[in-house]
Amino acid sequence: MRRAVLAVAAVLLLLLAGCDGGSSDDPEADPSTSAEAATTSADPGPVVECPRDTQEIDPALPDAVPAGATSVRLCDGGAGKVAPPGEALTTDVASVVDAVNAQPLARGGCADLRVPEFQLAFGYPDGARFVVAGRFSGCAELLVGSERRAKARPPLRTFVESLRTQLLDGTPPGPGVTAEELDCSQPAPAVAVFPPTDLAVAALCFGVVDRPADAVRVPIEDEELTTLVRSMQADTSSSQGSLDCAVFARKEYWIVGATAWGDPVTAQRGCFGLVVEGYEEWVPRGAALRIVRRLVAGAR
Repeated sequence: MRRAVLAVAAVLLLLLAGCDGGSSDDPEADPSTSAEAATTSADPGPVVECPRDTQEIDPALPDAVPAGATSVRLCDGGAGKVAPPGEALTTDVASVVDAVNAQPLARGGCADLRVPEFQLAFGYPDGARFVVAGRFSGCAELLVGSERRAKARPPLRTFVESLRTQLLDGTPPGPGVTAEELDCSQPAPAVAVFPPTDLAVAALCFGVVDRPADAVRVPIEDEELTTLVRSMQADTSSSQGSLDCAVFARKEYWIVGATAWGDPVTAQRGCFGLVVEGYEEWVPRGAALRIVRRLVAGAR
């Protein structure tokens, strides 16, 4: 009798196991699958646009960027020192939010009143917008809602790196500007988003930097540009600490162009070469140097 009871119990256990909702044959049983589907179906809302005004401290706002942003766009702060990219960041937006909120609150007496160099506009699924303003000064502060935070560069750097990654993984729009359409008067923004190594179309300009409208423009062929960009990635030196970086009114060359997404890029003269990024300057060598010499000769 005891054996019969045990046998029946074993059969019942097997039947119950077969009815368990966690069976691997049931795709709805995987919580990660359900979560992924919910995330995919969530509406990210409209892509944020730049504000018309410059953000100021507002006591009614929180002192940190709210979570849940689905897009962020780099905008000019009002000083005319930023050429805003045509595209907004829609991937890895949380990293920019975290980079802003990670900056310590500025509790000292530093309260610079100069116009911000840039703004970061965060967009949310419901269409709301939260704007952070940043300035590069002795304060190097961020205006975040109701508070000031200490450092403006780390969040900007995070945005730039994330946007460049997004664009590299994406597909550029249709045909953009051609080398023949480039203008030597194209300004070099103080806050450069795209370095010359991102150039997809370019022209060499030769003349006096302070009089770009009088400069001679020579289009750079695609194969030549590929060689120059490779050289820019390899043949650089740091100008940090250089003492003689004075700019004289003499004829020299610089490069103007655009990325595959149509964003303007200008490589201007630094201390001893063309500035690639930060203190890194490019001095062409080998095949790149021969191309530059030919282009300059064609502009004389």
